[in-house]
Amino acid sequence: MDVSETRDKRRRNDLDLFVLALIASGVSTPYELKMAAGLSPGATIPALRRLLDEELVIQGEPGSRGRTEYKIAPLGRKHLRSGWRELIVQGPSGDLDADLRVALLALWVGGDRRLASDFLHQSAAQRLESIGRFEEPDEPASVPPIAAWYRKLRSASSVALLKGESAAALAMAKAMLRNTSGKRKPGRATPKP
Repeated sequence: MDVSETRDKRRRNDLDLFVLALIASGVSTPYELKMAAGLSPGATIPALRRLLDEELVIQGEPGSRGRTEYKIAPLGRKHLRSGWRELIVQGPSGDLDADLRVALLALWVGGDRRLASDFLHQSAAQRLESIGRFEEPDEPASVPPIAAWYRKLRSASSVALLKGESAAALAMAKAMLRNTSGKRKPGRATPKP
């Protein structure tokens, strides 16, 4: 398995677990997944299919508007309680959305603010370390100036994005250590039967 396959599988795993957590918290249709969490149907429909195939969710009958509700299955509750830990152990993925989902799973399902915060700190550090790969290479004489300028602008843009994402991840890590003002306490995403 090559690196891109590993990254794709990992991304599916964190997305599947995040969708499972959303379903456990009452978000039950693809439309609600889009509206509540901003997840695209192009990502959630395949995730829901995988969750169905693994018998982690139960699909209801389509309603009057064709909307299908999903409920978490007992096997899904068990998977949700432990599945996120493997992603923490693997460390940040390099994808900020995926890293945010993993940190939120550690916070919401695991109830561990410190672990979630530490994970986002690692994610921020990983982004800062990757800035070195955007150093300006020596341009061959045959490269037209417009191409060289474009490469420099893209490189500067990539560096700025990485710095911004790193700063945002650090701010979120710091905020996770503070008590949230939500009504529910983390760790209660999977109510006990």
